[in-house]
Amino acid sequence: MTVHVRGWFAGTRLAARLALLGLLLGSASGPGLAASFTARLDRTSVPVGESVTLSLTFEGAAPPGSPGLPEFPGFNIVPGISQRTEMTLNGGQQSLRRIFEYTLIPTRAGDLAIPALQVRVGNENLASAPLSLKVVPASAASPGTAPNQWAFLRVYVGKTNAYVGEPVPVEIQFYCRDCGNSAPPQLKAESFSFGNSAPAEQTGTRVGGVPYRLLTYRSSVTAAKPGLLTLGPAELRTVVVYQRNFFGDPARGEQVTLRSESFPMRVQPLPVTNVPPLFAGALGSYTLQVEASPTSVAVGDPITVRIQISGQGPIEMLSLPPQPEWTNNFSTYPPTATAQLRDALGLSGTKIFTNVLVPLNADIRVLPPFQFSFFDPQAQTYRTLSGPAIPLTVRPSATASTVLPPPTNAAAGRDAPPPEDILHIRARLDDLAPPRAPLARQAWFLTLQGVPLVAWVSLLVRRRRAESLANNPRLRRQRQAAQRVREGMQTLRAMAAANRSDEFFAALFRVLQEKLGERLDVPASAITEAVIDERLRPHGVPEATLSALHDLFQTCNLARYAPLKSSQELSALIPRVESVLRQLEEQLKP
Repeated sequence: MTVHVRGWFAGTRLAARLALLGLLLGSASGPGLAASFTARLDRTSVPVGESVTLSLTFEGAAPPGSPGLPEFPGFNIVPGISQRTEMTLNGGQQSLRRIFEYTLIPTRAGDLAIPALQVRVGNENLASAPLSLKVVPASAASPGTAPNQWAFLRVYVGKTNAYVGEPVPVEIQFYCRDCGNSAPPQLKAESFSFGNSAPAEQTGTRVGGVPYRLLTYRSSVTAAKPGLLTLGPAELRTVVVYQRNFFGDPARGEQVTLRSESFPMRVQPLPVTNVPPLFAGALGSYTLQVEASPTSVAVGDPITVRIQISGQGPIEMLSLPPQPEWTNNFSTYPPTATAQLRDALGLSGTKIFTNVLVPLNADIRVLPPFQFSFFDPQAQTYRTLSGPAIPLTVRPSATASTVLPPPTNAAAGRDAPPPEDILHIRARLDDLAPPRAPLARQAWFLTLQGVPLVAWVSLLVRRRRAESLANNPRLRRQRQAAQRVREGMQTLRAMAAANRSDEFFAALFRVLQEKLGERLDVPASAITEAVIDERLRPHGVPEATLSALHDLFQTCNLARYAPLKSSQELSALIPRVESVLRQLEEQLKP
C-alpha cells in the first residue's frame, strides 16, 4: 500500500507538521534500515530550453527542510519546489520516502553534468551519484514540435555509429496536451533486436510556454548485421481530446496516428585483426575481480572461485570463456551466475560467477590467472583482463581405495558346487495346455466390476458440483459473466462485419462492464471509467493494463461524438479487447 501526501507543508501549522513528519520518518526507518539518498532526471535527452525534472529521494530518513541546490553550469533552476511523502507497507514493515522535485532548464547544447550532491541528514552525510543529460539544439529536435500542436513524438538515439552486437539506448518521448491513455509506441527496427525496456515514466513539461503531458519510454536496440541501416520511425495511435464538457468527459476529439522521424544507423562489423584467443563476443567496458577459497585443500576437495565482472555493457548476456590452463589440472563444473543491474535497461552493473574447481593431483602449486576478453566500442579495440595467479596448497588425498585381488583358480574350484551327473525321473507328465487364469484375475471381468463404481463416483461428483454451485453465488456469477463475455465478443465480430458502429461500441461497453463487475464483485451497471483509478490501481494492476482500459473507455465515449465508420477499424479493436480481457483474468483474481 502506498500513501501519497501532497501539499503537506502548505498552511500555517508548518512547525507541527514538520515535527509529526519527523516522528513518522523516525518510526518508519527503525533499526536496521539504513538511510539512502538518490538523485535522478526524468529524461536523458532534451532540447535546449525545455524543462526537465530533477528528483531527490530520501528513504529511511530525511532532512528537516528542502535541500538547496548549488549552481549547475548550463542550467537555470526554476524557483519553486514540489515535494511529497510516500509511505509503503511491505510485509508488515513500514518505510517512508521523502521526494523533492526541482525544475531545471538547460541553456546550452552538449552533454551537461550534474555533480554528486551531498546532504546532511542527522549525523550522516548522504551523497548521490552524478548525473548526465544530453542536450540537443532546439533546431535539431524532432519535427512537429510547434506549440500549437496537440500531440507529437520525439525519438533520441544514444549513437548513430555502432558495432554489430553493441546495445544502443533509445528514448521515445510522447507529448500531448490532452489525450486518452494510449498503448506504448511501436518502433520500426528491421535488422535490430530489442533489449530490456524500462517502465514508462509520466511527467509534465512546457514547449514554447504550452504545458504538455510527457510519457517517456526507454529501451535499447542491437544491430544484427553491418551496413547502413534505418532505425524508425516510431508510431503511436492515440485519441486527442480538443474539448471536454462540464463533467470533464470528452466532447470533441479524434483518433490520430503519430509518427517520428527515422535515423540512419552506420553499423560496423567487429575487427578481424588482433582478436584475443579467449574472446567470446562480449562488448563494453569492464573491470575484473577474482577470489578463490579455500587455498589449502586435498586432492578431490572443491575450491570455490568467485569471478566478478563490472562495468558498462549488456551485463546479463555475459558468459565465462573456457580457461585452457584450468582444464589440465582441475575438474570444472558449470558456473552459477547472478546479475546486479544499476539501470533498468541492464546496460551497467555487475555479474558474479561462482565456479567450483577440483584439483586432480598434489603437484598443483597455483591456480592460473583467469582471463576475460572483450571489445571496447569507445576505444575501438579488443582488451583482455587477467586476474591474479592464486597460490594453492594441495595435499594427497587422505583416503585410498583398496582393490581386492581376483580369486585364484584353486579357490574358485573349492567353492563351486559339484556337477549333477544323474537326472531324476519325473513323477507325472506336464499338462498339455497351459492353465487358464482364474476369472477374478481376467482383465475383462475386473473392468466390468468397475463400471458401477465409476458410474457412482461420476454421479457423486456431479451432485457435489451442483451443490457447490448452488451454495456459491460468486462462482455462479463468474460462469454467467464468462458466458455473457463470450456472447458479447461474438456480437462485436458480427457488428464489425456489418459496419454497425453504434451497436459495436454499445456491446463493447457491456463486455467491459461484465468483466470488471465480475472481477471486482460489483454490479456491472455500476462500472464506469472511474473504477480504473478507484478500484483497479489499488489492486496493483500494471500500468499497461490500466492504460489499455482507459483507451477502450475513451474510445467508447468518443464514439458518441466521432464514431468510427470503417469495418476495418472496428475489427482492429477486437484483438485489443481480447488482450485486455486476458490480462484482467490473469492479474485481477476474484
